Amino acid sequence: MDQSEKLLMGIENILSVASDLVDEVARLKSVEEECKILKEKVFMNSLLKQNKKFLLLLLMVILFQRYKTFSRKKSARLRIKEEVS
Repeated sequence: MDQSEKLLMGIENILSVASDLVDEVARLKSVEEECKILKEKVFMNSLLKQNKKFLLLLLMVILFQRYKTFSRKKSARLRIKEEVS
């Protein structure tokens, strides 16, 4: 094998490695994009869970306030009824 054949084989080898590196970079970019999407999904899930907890707490507060109002009105009606009797 002469020197030019060795040189050509070396160049082919370098081109093959370069092609593999380009493929790997493309794969890594794809993985990076997938990671970003998964992070966004995790964030949105967390946000939704927090919103659900907040809305549930808000609903409980509203129901408690309505119950207090109802109880006060009922107590007032009972007092009026007792005073009339």
